[in-house]
Amino acid sequence: MEATVGASSAQTRKDYTSRPGALSRFFRMSRDGWKSKYKDLKATVKGYKNRLAHLTRSREQWRIRAERAGEQITTLEVEIAELRARLAALGGGQKKQRSARRLECR
Repeated sequence: MEATVGASSAQTRKDYTSRPGALSRFFRMSRDGWKSKYKDLKATVKGYKNRLAHLTRSREQWRIRAERAGEQITTLEVEIAELRARLAALGGGQKKQRSARRLECR
């Protein structure tokens, strides 16, 4: 039994032999294909990493700007409230007189 199995495998090997030049060309093309594929993937990954770093920096800068704007709004609202209080203390009645004069002129 083993003799027939050995003979058939030897015969199969003989049926599928290829020229060394054809094999080397096939292997070279295969190697070049996967090298270029992974080179392109590596470049894509690097581009994504760079974009991620840029977006992270940009988002951080916008967050800082928003915090500063919020602080500025708070300080300006406090200043407006103080000015309104001073205006009311100094001449709250003058505003009523001006509006009455405007109504009389019309």
